[in-house]
Amino acid sequence: MATAGTRGIGKYVVVYVCLLVAVAAQFLVGFQNTGGLHLVVRILTFGAVETVLVVFFLMNLSLEKRNFLQFFVFFMLFVLAAMNYIWTDSFRLLVFRLTGFGPS
Repeated sequence: MATAGTRGIGKYVVVYVCLLVAVAAQFLVGFQNTGGLHLVVRILTFGAVETVLVVFFLMNLSLEKRNFLQFFVFFMLFVLAAMNYIWTDSFRLLVFRLTGFGPS
């Protein structure tokens, strides 16, 4: 007879295996001879898949109420947007590189 603790472990094993496959695929994509934008899109896609798996299954946010999930997504997007204002120097350097204007 299965106990409550061992009954749901199969889901976590599947998520763990999926995360291992995603990390291995990310590693392999990194060593392909792919150009800039395609490489970035592929790596960010794998990163997003890994994030969703961890947040929904390992952090158990799939079991929470919808309002809390909406708050979590809003707060995460707010933090990512606020981080953009912290990295102003890299944004300044990007603008200098794209426009050709820069410090002398």
